[in-house]
Amino acid sequence: MKLAKGNATKGASELKNALRLYLHRKANKRALINMAWVVVRTVLLLGLVFMILYPLIVKFSASIKGENDMGDPSVMFIPKTPSFQYYKVVYNSVDYLSTLFYSVGFTLFNSIIQIMSCILVAYGLARFRFKGNKLVFGMVLITLVIPPQTLLLPLFLRFKHFNPMQFFKFTGELWGIDLTNTIIPFLMLSLTALAFKNGLYIFMLMQYYRNTPVALEEAAYIDGCGVFKTFIRIMLPGALPIIVSVYLFSFVWQWTDSYYVAMLAPNLPILSNKLFGLDFSVLGADSSIFTAMLNTPKFFLLTFPLFLLYIFAQRFFTESIERSGTVG
Repeated sequence: MKLAKGNATKGASELKNALRLYLHRKANKRALINMAWVVVRTVLLLGLVFMILYPLIVKFSASIKGENDMGDPSVMFIPKTPSFQYYKVVYNSVDYLSTLFYSVGFTLFNSIIQIMSCILVAYGLARFRFKGNKLVFGMVLITLVIPPQTLLLPLFLRFKHFNPMQFFKFTGELWGIDLTNTIIPFLMLSLTALAFKNGLYIFMLMQYYRNTPVALEEAAYIDGCGVFKTFIRIMLPGALPIIVSVYLFSFVWQWTDSYYVAMLAPNLPILSNKLFGLDFSVLGADSSIFTAMLNTPKFFLLTFPLFLLYIFAQRFFTESIERSGTVG
């Protein structure tokens, strides 16, 4: 009896040790798999980062090369005689600081008006049913498909000869007030939610409001709130995450726009106009190589404020993207 009991105890102890050894090996195997995945993920991320940053590194390296480095094949990324003379030429040519402040004010003002008008249109299409609702929504989607080059010439003619009595006149002689080279065309397009990329902003905001529970509005109506008060106090604060995302998109696209601005207001003193329209032949830069070297500082001087914006708004932008998909 004692022998059988001892054998049973010994067998249980061996089974326990074998189970412990098995779990230990399994834990080690899992740790190795996790470590391998971390290495693979790190390599992939570093590769993607390098692919994104490589053109910027090459551009910046080329923009600070001195005259001796330009013809030296041994100079790859780090110039032997770095120089910021090209930046100084572009900086002084466009009066960078005053132009920068004007550009910030112009972009901020237009972006705010765009967001306000797009929010109202998106909320109306998402929450109210009326005749032509689907037609208007379809027209919004069409603006995402039609190339801007197709719409730019009619826009230019309407603002070049602005006359409300001729909005629906497509033939014959056009006459009216010339609004080009002013900010009025951009304000009118922003107020009517027809500005650059506004179809995308309306679509993003519509998807948010469509996924918002109707019970929130019904509870507000029961408490005595009207439609406008419900929108201001309930729906608008709840949509702040997606509004931040859309506003950042609007600011960046408006800042880098050189197509609408160059056509409707080529004399407007903003960075995109002055930098892209800068003629270096006036500065005595007839050489194509020298002109190409001066084109790179234009890119960095235009995008540098956007880098600063991203550094300060990165946390808010990331939170808005994460929360915009969570409604209710």
